[in-house]
Amino acid sequence: MSATAFLMALSADRAQATLPRSEKTMQTTGLRRPSNLGTTFSQLQCHYMGLDYQETFRQICSLGFNRIRLCSYWHEIEPAENKFDFTALDWLLEESHRHGIDVALTVGMKAPRWPEFHFPDWLHARQDTATNRAAVDLNPEIADRALNFTQTVVRHVREAPSLKYWQVENEPFTRLDITAGRYLSYDFVRRETELVRSLATSNQKLLMTTAISLPAADLAEDDRAFQESLNMADAIGINVYTKVPAGNSLFYLQPLPPYWEKLKAWQASLADSNKEDWIAEAQAEPWEPNQLVAMAKAEYPSCTPKRTSNLVNSLTDLGYSTVMLWGCEYWYWQKKNDRNLWWWTMQQIIQASTVEA
Repeated sequence: MSATAFLMALSADRAQATLPRSEKTMQTTGLRRPSNLGTTFSQLQCHYMGLDYQETFRQICSLGFNRIRLCSYWHEIEPAENKFDFTALDWLLEESHRHGIDVALTVGMKAPRWPEFHFPDWLHARQDTATNRAAVDLNPEIADRALNFTQTVVRHVREAPSLKYWQVENEPFTRLDITAGRYLSYDFVRRETELVRSLATSNQKLLMTTAISLPAADLAEDDRAFQESLNMADAIGINVYTKVPAGNSLFYLQPLPPYWEKLKAWQASLADSNKEDWIAEAQAEPWEPNQLVAMAKAEYPSCTPKRTSNLVNSLTDLGYSTVMLWGCEYWYWQKKNDRNLWWWTMQQIIQASTVEA
């Protein structure tokens, strides 16, 4: 399928929760999914949305995903220096195992969901954790404490039977507004991946994530981040968002044909390198300007169930073997508020015909 055809497939922008049954049937005709389908779960996002994280996670597990990404949040696990609390993470890993779901666990100082750099208060009080003038890890104490945290997490949970992948940091090399421009250096992340690999069990793999810049995929930094990640990890996950705010404006950025061309080229590079090809985040919740979580309205232009269905089809056709949908907390929040279209759509995607890469 051509890049232009992908853009046309992604152009539909609205879906109504009150669709008649016949229209719902038409909407899901031709759905395709890869062999591995999953999502990212964040207990922190549940907190932002006023959801009980255990109730929400049980419901997400019941959908039928075969992979899930979990987050080890530094501020949650080490609330006081060298005092560790694994209560939430242990429970999530046990529940994943009970449902037979393979887990990818993020480790390090940067994890999914705002503000991404999840420094504990005791470190905030001692060090400048807000700087964006240089790589965060150039501060020796931050680097050392982060490596200590990562080592402690890996040692504590590495025998969990559901744990199959360690994701080292989250998009460590990108410089985004959502992180106040903060990023990590290649040298530090290499040290961290070597540490995790030395501690991991023999059946566990390393995952790293990166992204392609919207709209034209024309930043050289993206290609270097991809190549560096390729050299460090066993699996590479690419984050794909198809409609996001342009800064704080009312305008949105959407991918141009070169974006899809690069996404296909990266998939081919991964296949040639015998590395696993993931979409680590496929947009399946709204991303609206100046909103931490877009919850005030039933629908938003940046993401709808139909856009998500089309995106999964497109990524499957590109040949990606794993697609992780982003936004499961949002789907459950919609369901709890008697808006069932998101939840129903996820069920349809999971039950769709599997296409082997």
